[in-house]
Amino acid sequence: MKNVICGPVWKPADKEYPSLEGDIERDVVVIGGGMAGYLTAFMLSREGMQVTLLEADRLFSGTTGKTTAKISCNQGTIYGDLMHRYGRSVTSLYYQAQKDGEETLLGLMDEFGMNCDCETVDSYIFAKENCRELDKTYKALREVGAECSLDGTVKIPGAKLALRFREEHVFDPIKFLSALPVEFEIFEHTRAVNVEEETKKIICDHGTITARTIVIATHFPILSPLGGYVFKLHQSMSYTFALNKRLTDDAYLSTDESGLSLRPYAGGTIAGGGDHRTGRHKKCRLGKLREAVATLFPDAEITHFSCAEDVMTFDGMPMAGQYTKSTQNIYVITGFNKWGMTNSAVCARLVTDMIVGKENPYIELFKPYRHIPKSFCLFLRNALVNVAGILRAYLRPRLRTAADIKPTTGEIVRYRGKRRAVYKDEDGKLHVIGRMCPHMHCELEWNPDARTWDCPCHGSRFDIDGNIVAEPTTKACRYEKDEQKK
Repeated sequence: MKNVICGPVWKPADKEYPSLEGDIERDVVVIGGGMAGYLTAFMLSREGMQVTLLEADRLFSGTTGKTTAKISCNQGTIYGDLMHRYGRSVTSLYYQAQKDGEETLLGLMDEFGMNCDCETVDSYIFAKENCRELDKTYKALREVGAECSLDGTVKIPGAKLALRFREEHVFDPIKFLSALPVEFEIFEHTRAVNVEEETKKIICDHGTITARTIVIATHFPILSPLGGYVFKLHQSMSYTFALNKRLTDDAYLSTDESGLSLRPYAGGTIAGGGDHRTGRHKKCRLGKLREAVATLFPDAEITHFSCAEDVMTFDGMPMAGQYTKSTQNIYVITGFNKWGMTNSAVCARLVTDMIVGKENPYIELFKPYRHIPKSFCLFLRNALVNVAGILRAYLRPRLRTAADIKPTTGEIVRYRGKRRAVYKDEDGKLHVIGRMCPHMHCELEWNPDARTWDCPCHGSRFDIDGNIVAEPTTKACRYEKDEQKK
């Protein structure tokens, strides 16, 4: 895509912070500088806690910096699913949690007089074919008292029915977070590569931190295999285009597999979609998304392109609270299922309340080790995908060599007698890394849309030189230099 900026439309944070050098001791350490981790550090500091925040790269550079940033209770078909799985009480509580998250974010905007491009929009979830799930969701929402309506005249070609919420919001998440007062310590470019459960020692690239309390808000939890999160979660990729024209004043999301998403922003329109499980790239999702955007808006030009991952749970609700039943003073926040704005605010408040000893209505709802009814088949399928990713590394023959790879393409081939992950750039130079994800040794897959090496098991991602793009891995994927010299 010529003349397209490969990066999100949101401008990165201006202020930079130092990296950790040496060994220190601290009271509370939050690992992860995205929306959830940053809000947790902010809320804890307001409670009088001494807080240190660690970020492996720059603040907000992960999914937070690539989100479509909708502050919305209108979240696909989750309410119908929750009603079927849990019943009215849980569905009602989840809806109230989203309202609370919405109020928290808007309240902070008012309190600090933020200019974060927040706009009031109507939010639509629309269906092009099967409207039954949308109807179930509408009935579930009405049963829990939500003010919403069904609309058969939505302005999207082919849409048959839409679920409409009035007066929801879109905003710039980086401007929002950057406007919050910083009354806590921050280290950037400081990756936590290991956490010792008993001693509460966090091993980083160039030092250690011994903490009393730890919050792991690293998108996908990095403390494995503790808690079994590798079996309870998976990651989903999606892609986003920014367009140079404002083509809608409202927010839209499709219920179909592509998950087409639209929203306005100050300089134009953001279009997203092409969802698929990380590491599975067989259906040219990006090409289909580009075609859909071109069909809807033939006169608009793409200015930015980015991709992001979201952590998915079996029941569509986040996991926040104690890392495990028996783990003391280690907390986790994860699993936003593509609705990270309201859920970040709710989960940050929940974990803050737990640490300072306050009551919170959502502790049981979002408990990470909760029982999820009707989830056995989902658990089994997730486990089989993980096992298949490991076995494939040993059973799949690799007969092609680096000479067979086309430029700007990656493939696992034989390189100097061994199977390696090899990318060939425009000039024919080879970028060679190990073919196995360091996290749990699944074989990587090439993502031609993002030009990254992705793990199909747990969603770790690496650039063409093996540097970490996304967790849960805490180790880069290298090809030993001494072997390259042979």
